[in-house]
Amino acid sequence: MSELNNRLVSIILPVYNGEKYISLSIESCLQQTHKNIELIVVNDCSTDSTLSIVNQYAEFDDRIKILNNTENKKLPASLNIGHREAKGDFITWTSDDNLYKLNAIEELLNALLKNNADVVYSNFCLIDNFGNIRKEVRLLEFENIIFGNVIGCCFLYKKEVFEKNKGYNESFFLVEDYDFWLRAILHSKYYKLDEFLYSYRTHEDSLSNQIAVFDDKKLLWQENIAKMYYEFSKNFSEDHFEIFSELQTKILTYEKIPFDWIIKNHLYIKKFQENLYSNKFFLNKRAIGRAFLDKIIMLMVLDFNPRKIKIHCFFILRNYFYLLNKNDFKILIKYSFFK
Repeated sequence: MSELNNRLVSIILPVYNGEKYISLSIESCLQQTHKNIELIVVNDCSTDSTLSIVNQYAEFDDRIKILNNTENKKLPASLNIGHREAKGDFITWTSDDNLYKLNAIEELLNALLKNNADVVYSNFCLIDNFGNIRKEVRLLEFENIIFGNVIGCCFLYKKEVFEKNKGYNESFFLVEDYDFWLRAILHSKYYKLDEFLYSYRTHEDSLSNQIAVFDDKKLLWQENIAKMYYEFSKNFSEDHFEIFSELQTKILTYEKIPFDWIIKNHLYIKKFQENLYSNKFFLNKRAIGRAFLDKIIMLMVLDFNPRKIKIHCFFILRNYFYLLNKNDFKILIKYSFFK
């Protein structure tokens, strides 16, 4: 345990106008059972009392370091600034409106070292404005990362992951974290810790809510998702990689995909799946197959066509029979004979 305690963990806290909740966020960091931390607050030109609040905490705890941007640089740039100042071999980052459970850093660090991983992530809880738990979010296994950000908001990684990635892509605002995890697949081992160690606050000013509410944010999010997947897919396919990036993009942005398109391009989709097997960090081939199958079935249901449904079900049976479970068979039977 003493060896664990000696490991310095750097927590980056980028913030812009976070006066409402930042005190709680800072306290959740400083009160960690793992005491050997540094908290690097990157103030992104806040115009409220954020800086004053942070300064008050810094007066009483020398583990806090404050960096002030001279202009508003947005989240990915602020993350890079904080990481470059980090002294720890292990890094995480949090938000001004979210909270760590008191043993979060200790549990994450222990899991990372015990499992010889480069990145560890855990489940989290959704809380409301008053801190009341609304829902427990149990994340999917790592293999599902190709279709969505399953890493979530509670994680810890070795500093070398950041260095190998050459930081966060500052042009991918709103998807900077997901892009970071996708690029890290090429060189880093992930481990999922099945514990609830973090509280993610849902409120009207959060970035996730802004994407849902404001058209300009949603459009930028969609554009950056398409660019991100396009770059990612090139790592696993020499040709026709744009087909799979289109599939990924439409799934994540909830665009309708005709199932006939899946059948037409299945050769390239299957090739992409097979190429994932060559990545040494995708150890569970069945889990990869299941990730693909789950999406294929979902798309069949969303594009239900009475005249073609039996053909679509047969297509799934023929190509994914070895992966089907009882629930899959029930869905196929239901849509084949009762719709």
